[in-house]
Amino acid sequence: MQTPAPLTERFTSPSFKSSFANALPGYLPTQRWFTSKGKKIDECHVERVLRVTDAAALLVVRVDFADGSTEMYQMPVAQLTTTHDQMQYTKAHPGLVMLQVPGGPFLVDAVPTAAFRAAIYEMIRSEAVTNQGLRCDAGKLLRTAPATAPSVVPAIDTSNTAIVYNDQFFFKLFRKLDKGLNPDLELVRYLSERADFQHCPPYGGSIGIGQMHDADYLNLGMMSGKVDNDGDAWEYFQGLTERYYTHGGTVDRETLDRAELLGKRTAEMHLKLARGADAGAMLTPEAMSPDYRTEITAAARKLLNRQMGELADKLPGLTPEQRSLAKKVLGLKDQLDDKLQRLATKPMDLDLIRIHGDYHLGQVLVTAHDFYIIDFEGEPLLSIPERRRKRPALKDVAGMVRSFHYAARGQLLLNPKYSDDQKAAHAARGERWFKEVSEAYLAAYFAECGLASFLPKNEEDRSLLLDLFILEKAIYEVAYELNSRPEWLSIPLSGVLGVAE
Repeated sequence: MQTPAPLTERFTSPSFKSSFANALPGYLPTQRWFTSKGKKIDECHVERVLRVTDAAALLVVRVDFADGSTEMYQMPVAQLTTTHDQMQYTKAHPGLVMLQVPGGPFLVDAVPTAAFRAAIYEMIRSEAVTNQGLRCDAGKLLRTAPATAPSVVPAIDTSNTAIVYNDQFFFKLFRKLDKGLNPDLELVRYLSERADFQHCPPYGGSIGIGQMHDADYLNLGMMSGKVDNDGDAWEYFQGLTERYYTHGGTVDRETLDRAELLGKRTAEMHLKLARGADAGAMLTPEAMSPDYRTEITAAARKLLNRQMGELADKLPGLTPEQRSLAKKVLGLKDQLDDKLQRLATKPMDLDLIRIHGDYHLGQVLVTAHDFYIIDFEGEPLLSIPERRRKRPALKDVAGMVRSFHYAARGQLLLNPKYSDDQKAAHAARGERWFKEVSEAYLAAYFAECGLASFLPKNEEDRSLLLDLFILEKAIYEVAYELNSRPEWLSIPLSGVLGVAE
C-alpha cells in the first residue's frame, strides 16, 4: 500500500491549496468559534501551514470580507486517507469535514483525532521548535508531567477550542488570531510562575509562531493546570440569590463571607500584578498622567452621549416599566456628564497596572472554600495591544460590582418560578442584596489593598474613579441590552440611576 503524502506537502500544490481555500466560505460560518457570522466572506487565503504530524497541521487562514475588513484564524487540519477513517469521522463529526477530495483524502478539523491531540501535548512538553517557526514553551508544572497523556474534548461553547489532558491540564487552542502576546498567556504565566499567585490556574505551557516578545507574535494555544471546581461564581451566586428570595430575611452570612473573600482575592491579584517591574516594561506600573485621565473621561462622556441618543430613539418600543426607568436616566444626562467631567479636572495620584480587563462573576471558578480567577484575555472586542494597556485597578472592581447587580436582578429574570407580581415585589429586595454584597466585597478589597499605589490616596477620589467605571460599564450594558436582550434592559438602567444617586 502506498504511503500517503504528508499533509504539509499536499499544500505545496497550488490547486490543492486553492480547492481548500474555496471550501472555507461555506464552512467557516457553521463553526461556533467563527466570530463574524453576519459578514459576507469574499475569499480565504492559507497563509501558513505548520506541521504537527504527517497527517495533521496547524493552518493560519486569512479571511477577506466584502466590507474590506480581514481576520486571521487558526485551523487545525487533519487528512483522512482510508475509507474506514473517513466513514467513522463523518458519522461522528459531519459538520467538521472541510473538504472531500474526489478519490483522495478528506480534510477535517484535527481536534477530534487523538493523534493530533497527543502530538500537541508532546510538542509543548518537550518545548519543540520547528523550522517552520513554531515555538513551544513548557511551564514548571508540565515539565514534570508524564511524557504522554490521554485527552478528551469537552463540550464547552466558547470562541476557542478546549482539550483536557489526563484530567490534569486544560489546553485552550485560540481560533481567532491577533498579533501580539495574548494577555491570558502573559498574565497567567507571570502570576503563577513568578508572582506565586495561588488563585489562578497554574501555567502549563504554550505554542505560538515566533518569539513572545515579537510585535507580530501569534499565540496559537495555551495550557494551564486544570482546576477542579463546582462551577463559576455566576452560577454560585445565582444559587445564593434564589435562596435569599425564597426564604426572605436578610442577606445570609455565607453570601457576605463569599463576597468578602472574592474582594480579598481580587485585591491579591492586583497587588501581585502591581509588583511586575522585574518582568519587563509591559508589567511595570506607571503613574496615571493628566492626559490619561482626560482620555478615559472623554471616552466615557462620548459613550454616554451616544447611548443616551440611542435610548431616546428607542423609547417608544420599550415596555412601560422600561420606559419609566429610561426617562429617569435621560433626565439625568447633564448631571451624569458633569459627574464624569469632574474627573478630568481632578488631580489624582495613582499607578496604572495590568489588570484582568474583563472581570465578572463568570470569570471566577468556585471551589468548596475558595475562588480561582480565570480568562485573563481581556475585552475580546479590543485588539491585543489595547488589551495589554495598563489601566486603573478599579476598572476590574467596577466590573465585579456590576456583575453583583446582574446576579441580584438576573435571578428574577432567569427563574421562571417568579410571576410578574413577584418580580416587582422582589425588586427592592434585590437592590438591598446588591448593596450589602457589593459593600462587603468593596470593604474587603480596600482593606486588603491598604495604601497600594494603584489606588487614589483618599476615599473621595476612590469613589469618584470607581463611579466613573461603574457608570461606564452600566452605559455599555444599556447599549448591549437594547440590541441583544431587551428584556434585561431594566438592570443596567437601574445601575445608571444608582450611580447618579
